[in-house]
Amino acid sequence: MYLKNLTLSNVASIDLLKIELPFNESDNPKPLILVGENGAGKSIVLSFIVNALMSAKQTIYGSSEVEEGKVYKFRSPSYIRSGEHYYFGKLLFEEKFECIEWQLDTTRKKFEENYKFTPLFKEWNDIPENEISFLKQNFGNNKIKLQELHDNKCILYFPPNRFEEPAWLNIYNLLAKADFTEHRNIKGYTERTIIAHTVLRNIIHWFLDITYDSRVLEIKTAQLPNKDDYNVSKLNLFLGYQGSNTIILQAINDFLKLLLESSDPVRIGVGRKQDRKILVMKNEKIWIPNIFNLSSGQTSLLSLFCSILRDYDLTGNPITTISDVRGIVLIDEIDSHLHSNLQKSILPQLIKFFPKVQFIVTSHSPLFLLGMNDLFGESGFEIRDLPSGKPISPESFQEFGVAYQIFRDTKTFQDDLLEEIEKTRKPIIYLEGKYDIKYILKAAKLLNKEAVLSSVELKDGGGSGNLSNIWKSFNNKLAEIVPQKIILLFDCDTNKTNEDKSNIFKRIIPNIDDNPIKKGIENLFPESTVKGAIDYKIEFIDITEETSQLIRGEERNMPRRYEVNRDEKGNLCNWLCDNDQRADFENFSKLFEIIEQIIV
Repeated sequence: MYLKNLTLSNVASIDLLKIELPFNESDNPKPLILVGENGAGKSIVLSFIVNALMSAKQTIYGSSEVEEGKVYKFRSPSYIRSGEHYYFGKLLFEEKFECIEWQLDTTRKKFEENYKFTPLFKEWNDIPENEISFLKQNFGNNKIKLQELHDNKCILYFPPNRFEEPAWLNIYNLLAKADFTEHRNIKGYTERTIIAHTVLRNIIHWFLDITYDSRVLEIKTAQLPNKDDYNVSKLNLFLGYQGSNTIILQAINDFLKLLLESSDPVRIGVGRKQDRKILVMKNEKIWIPNIFNLSSGQTSLLSLFCSILRDYDLTGNPITTISDVRGIVLIDEIDSHLHSNLQKSILPQLIKFFPKVQFIVTSHSPLFLLGMNDLFGESGFEIRDLPSGKPISPESFQEFGVAYQIFRDTKTFQDDLLEEIEKTRKPIIYLEGKYDIKYILKAAKLLNKEAVLSSVELKDGGGSGNLSNIWKSFNNKLAEIVPQKIILLFDCDTNKTNEDKSNIFKRIIPNIDDNPIKKGIENLFPESTVKGAIDYKIEFIDITEETSQLIRGEERNMPRRYEVNRDEKGNLCNWLCDNDQRADFENFSKLFEIIEQIIV
């Protein structure tokens, strides 16, 4: 069951995320890759999708992984974005099946009374007025169509803790021996599971099943007349094997050859009945005596590949080619624990095997993105950078700083950086945004620090995430050869620590606890300045009054919060910088102390 659209609002670090899932001209789904720093919301996005798929499965089967009437993912006020009062999620699947989720920090009735607004989603009116948590889905409206979608497509989620046990584990006492699978044909029951854990240990039994069916049930012969002395009227001529299981076996052998980088013929084999192990043959000789002797990375990829085939095989649909396999596959941290070559070369080819499977994956690996770009082309897949959800290219992902000199044939990053260095020998200061620069320029004028700024270059770093990526890009020898000093200046709320790498300095603007605004460079402005801004224009500052919340039975006091309204951030900056009041900018002296300590 393909996902068509996804909307999330105020979920964790996500403000508003709207994704229309990409499809090509043939209506085949394009792979979607979610990238971003830890905490950007990648796993949260997958959890919403998995929760909806679980809810759909519960509607038609009693044997779901989650108890009937329960949910896979908790709804909790703790997942509401900081400073907001609700989160909203909506997923639209094919055939207009949808799943909608609300979580408020109070009941809908009190929400409207206290906050004097309602979210701009029409689904708001569906929430009962005394509810704070609400889930609505229409999977039960057409169970026949829903079951048809479920039973004819692969549906799998690979969580980040899916990995196999290490090779040194005593597998002989862990039921590693292959045996035929005993299937239960019971109405309302399915042996298929959405969540895939340590899947290779389960797959070895399936290997034996498909091998038997291929070699016994799918053998092809032709009868020829015979006129020998034994008076046998016909002879059977062996023509090979033909059928779904044979096609599956061939696909596994093709992938194994790719995975093991073998130029010789490679295939899955089955050991003797006394010790029925699944092994790997090369040139019809035993090459790997037990499939569990593969490396952890190879095991992970083989498990992933075979799990997709196995789940589709369990639907009972005939397979004439591997491209027949349809469905949705979610993989969290697809590149985790994989060698660089497996990330760049094998992972993209694994995805290419299944053009009708909708892959939605998360990744931290520029190597994987480069490999996808090489194999699929820039228009053949989509990358979304979280928490913004902005579509980006692999090149854009690199430029945001993940030391891509280690995986590019060219040295684009070093060349770009060195070109910038050649333009000026002044120290460069990267700040989180353009308004930070304007504030600092004004503060320098009022605090007589213009001479300090004349000796440096101020640059807009494009947010804390990009500053972090610039910092990561110097995890190499490049930091030692930069001839000038580079300062990355983070706002007080970014939860970073001061660090140095040769001439590269990461510094955090000190937090002024007594000041009312707790986020951004505006934390440096005293209470009198903030009150003056509110008196001038109340829209400048969003104020959340002190509240009391009941969280898991415990009452917690939430102090009054002041935050700069995102739409008014530029207007506030202009107003403050137009006022020549030194007292407003006095705390910026702490920032100049940081700069002077480094550049002197």
